[in-house]
Formats: sequence, C-alpha cells, structure tokens
Amino acid sequence: MKQRLWGAKLSGWASSVQQLTYAGMLVFGTYLVLDGEITTGTMVACSLLSSRTIAPLMQLTMVFSRWQHAKNAMKGLDDLLQKPLDRPDDQKMSHCPALSGHYQLRNVQYAYDEEKQLNVLNVAKLDIAPGEKIAILGRVGAGKSTLLKLLSGQASATQGKVIIDGVNIAHVDPADLRRQLGYLSQESRLFFGTLRQNLMLGSPHATEKEMIQALKISGALGMIQQDAASLDRLINEGGRGLSGGQKQMVMLSRMILRNPQVVLMDEPTASMDEQLEEQVLTQLAQWMTGRTMIVVTHRPALLKLVDRIVVVDNGRIVADGPRDQILQASAQASQAANDAKRQVLASAATEYNHE
Repeated sequence: MKQRLWGAKLSGWASSVQQLTYAGMLVFGTYLVLDGEITTGTMVACSLLSSRTIAPLMQLTMVFSRWQHAKNAMKGLDDLLQKPLDRPDDQKMSHCPALSGHYQLRNVQYAYDEEKQLNVLNVAKLDIAPGEKIAILGRVGAGKSTLLKLLSGQASATQGKVIIDGVNIAHVDPADLRRQLGYLSQESRLFFGTLRQNLMLGSPHATEKEMIQALKISGALGMIQQDAASLDRLINEGGRGLSGGQKQMVMLSRMILRNPQVVLMDEPTASMDEQLEEQVLTQLAQWMTGRTMIVVTHRPALLKLVDRIVVVDNGRIVADGPRDQILQASAQASQAANDAKRQVLASAATEYNHE
C-alpha cells in the first residue's frame, strides 16, 4: 500500500509538471506573439518540443512503479524458495499406490514448541483396522485435532511412529497421501472462483456428472439448480456470502470428489443445523461403505456413523472401545463429576442418548 501511494504521488507530480509547463509555454508564448517577438508557428513548435522533452518524465515514474512491483515479486519468490521442501531431493520415499487405512501408532509424542519439551499428545498405542469407522471425542484442547493431523501426515511425530499399511507415514510419498487420504480440517477454505473451480482442486479431471454426484452426497446440491451451468456460480474468497453450513458442504463435496479410501474429518458438520446435518449424514453413511473413516466431533449425530469411539483428554487416550460399550460405561459413570475422563464420556453419552 505504501509503495502504491508513492507511485500515485509521483505519477500525479509528473502529470502536474507536464501540464504546468505546457500552460506556462502557452501563456508566455502568447505574450511574445502579441509583442511581435516570435511568430505563431514558433510558439506552436516550442509547445510541441516542450511536451516531447517532458514526456519521458512520465515514463520514469512508470519505471519506478514497475521496479517496486518487481522488487516485491522477487522478495515473495525468495521467501517461497526458502520454505522447507515437502519432499527433499535426497530423501527416498515409499510409493504406496493403494492405502487402506491400517494405522498403528506406537509411543507417539508431539510437541509444538521448538525445544520439543511440552508434549501436547502422548499416544502409547493405537491400532485402526481398514474399513473401521471411528469417532474421536474429547474436550476443547484435548489433542483431538492434533491426533488427526498426525494420521493425515500433515504433522510429524516428535517421537514414536505413525505407521500406515506397514510403512512409516513419514516415509510415504506425499503425493500418495494426498491422493488417497481425504482430510477435511477446520482450516479448510474456499477460494475466489467458480464452484466448479473450487471443486476441481485436487480433482482436475473430474466430470460434471461426478461433481453433481459429490454435491448430492454432501447435501450441497440444494444450493444450485441441478444442471452443469450452476457449477459456474461465483464463490468469493473464503466463501464470503455463504453460510457456515454451505461452506462446509462445498468443502465436503470437494473431498468426496477425490474419492479417497481413507477419510479424516474434523468437525465436518459443526456449522450445520440439525435438519441439514441429518440429511448429509444419511447420504454420507452410504458413501462411507468400505472406507476407513476417522472423525473428530462434538456433534452426537455423527456417532451414528461410527462403530468405535476413542476418547482423548490432556493429550492421552483415556478410553477406546465399541461405541455402545463406551457410551454405556460413560452413562453409568456420569455421577463421578470430579473425574475428567468420566466428564467427557458422560457428556457425549448424555447428548447421544438424548438425541
């Protein structure tokens, strides 16, 4: 903004100098013509010469403005090239063309601080079989989203190993992870462009029929008319103008369109009302058949899709088992108000049973 302001000031100054010089030449030339010292032709010639002499001044301001833009572009490129590589050239990665979602976590720790002393996640052991449907429950800040990031490969464990299909996830080719893992985080966003362009991020070869089907599964088809032309509806940056529920449906559609075998979702229905959530979950349940699903949620309705619950508190797994067993045990323990583990379980059980 500062450079644009200076560019505008210089351009205005150069234009003012040019106009004032031309006006001064006309006034002074007219006086000399009337006085008989020069002819009218001489005055016109002087005016043309003065204009051509000062014209390069305008070009100098344009050169300065372009130089500033080039300088900013070079700085941006330099910052980008200094970023750490997703896959260093000297590191060999494992090609995994068909991930099924068989996870094994062993003594996994994760810390945000650079000294890696304050662990926000400590998982001694966690096994997830292919095709399982799992809900991760816990209070705010318990470590649920961090665990999901580790499972998606978006974060690397400080200690321990996250193994997927027998391979350390840190050694799996990132292209294979992105292609086969559908990760819908709370930080996912929409970009300026058409609905079609937003959906095709990650699925550049998707057909219109596939896009319509993905919108149908996510419940977003009600946003548009059921024809291809509606896919050209304009989406503002960040999804401005759309409700929270609509944005979540479009982002869910984008993930569905990629057709991943492993689905990781963080609060996918948090902004939807109960009626819309019920419609989306009905469609989603059919689509999830045969896929591995791990979902972080506070919404009890989502528990209908899972057959296993993992409860996280203070970065540790405090309960893990079949959904009905965990909910029944937590309901029986709901009177123990001082037990943090039971508080979390009782809250989930109360909401789920009430629904």
